[in-house]
Amino acid sequence: MSTRGLFHNGDYLKLLTGQTVSSLGSAMSGFVFTLLGLAITGSPVQAGLVGTAASLGSLLAALPGGALADRWSRRKILIGYSFLGTALFGSVAVAGWLDHLTLPHLMTVALVNGAGYSLFMPAETAALRQIVAPEDISTALATAHGRQNVAALTGAPLGGLLYSIGRVIPIAADAVSYLVMAIMLTTIRHPLPATKPEGGKHEPMLKAIRTGLAWLFQHRDLRTIAVVATLLNFAANGTILVLILSMQQRGVHAPVIGLLETAMGIGGLAGAFAAPRLLARYSTGRITLAGSWIITVAFAATAATTRTAVLIVLPAFAVFLLPALNSGLFGYQMLITPDGLQGRAQSAFMFMSNGAAPLAPFLGGVFLGTLGARTALLIFGGLLAVGSVLLTFSRSIRTIPLLSEVEAA
Repeated sequence: MSTRGLFHNGDYLKLLTGQTVSSLGSAMSGFVFTLLGLAITGSPVQAGLVGTAASLGSLLAALPGGALADRWSRRKILIGYSFLGTALFGSVAVAGWLDHLTLPHLMTVALVNGAGYSLFMPAETAALRQIVAPEDISTALATAHGRQNVAALTGAPLGGLLYSIGRVIPIAADAVSYLVMAIMLTTIRHPLPATKPEGGKHEPMLKAIRTGLAWLFQHRDLRTIAVVATLLNFAANGTILVLILSMQQRGVHAPVIGLLETAMGIGGLAGAFAAPRLLARYSTGRITLAGSWIITVAFAATAATTRTAVLIVLPAFAVFLLPALNSGLFGYQMLITPDGLQGRAQSAFMFMSNGAAPLAPFLGGVFLGTLGARTALLIFGGLLAVGSVLLTFSRSIRTIPLLSEVEAA
């Protein structure tokens, strides 16, 4: 598990470069979109509809996107989505400069881009498996985590700075970042074709989606991971929301509260650097158990204190093993999944594991308002503990080996 093979893989470097630039642009526009909605409407509730539209588009297109990624050329999907992003965010920048930007325009862009991303992600996963050698998969996935954490750390501050100069400048920058990604993707030499089904004919869409879900549920380890991930994602998102809102209620200054996200970004980035070595030394099963319990203990411990410094450090500690955990599990899934099912397996897994996440902000607010911060944090901590116990008692999870020992399908 070294970066040597990846650094000599030209197509992987082109994919990484394009995604890194685009991730930074998306982090900027994601931060600014809500601000634009608020500036247009003056209503926080209406401004929140922009994020809702993006989540809705992503959710509705998740399962169909995976099926399409298994029947369309992965290369054309990646390039097509990149040009789509250029057009979508470019339209927002132009409308803003002409002073014709409206909330329906922002919501439409967010909805379409969210749907497009649900097609892009499974196609990108399948393409990565075709471009990268099996022994380098975990390192490539850990690098992706590092890229995302760097974008999260720098995107919001940079987007805020550009927004102060001109409201649509960050959006224009994101449009350019999509164009850069499109150019990089067009230079990839791998053809990345669609898979050829047995008999030469693809299944109807609904049947293809059912096939992907059925394949996932037939594998006890993947089924367990997907179910537990639903619980863990929901509880972790709820915990972060309660921490942010409760600190705000206690009068903690906004820049200090922002350090919570910064600290988590730093913890995730440090974990991304450590992930390749951890995955080379410890089995994916052991990393999964250790990571889930560290997350559980660290997040549950936030209920025991109101000290701001401790509440900032604990989540950063919690997410340190997350890059290794996610890289190991996604790498394992990629390796055991046949090429013709890569898109559907990825989309089915993501659909299930994130299915309850949209409820976390709402229920987090309800728990905080009716029960108080400590009880709300204990409830979410208890849910995290339930998930970790399920993983601990699952033999199929405990016995997942080193990724280097997994035979690729």
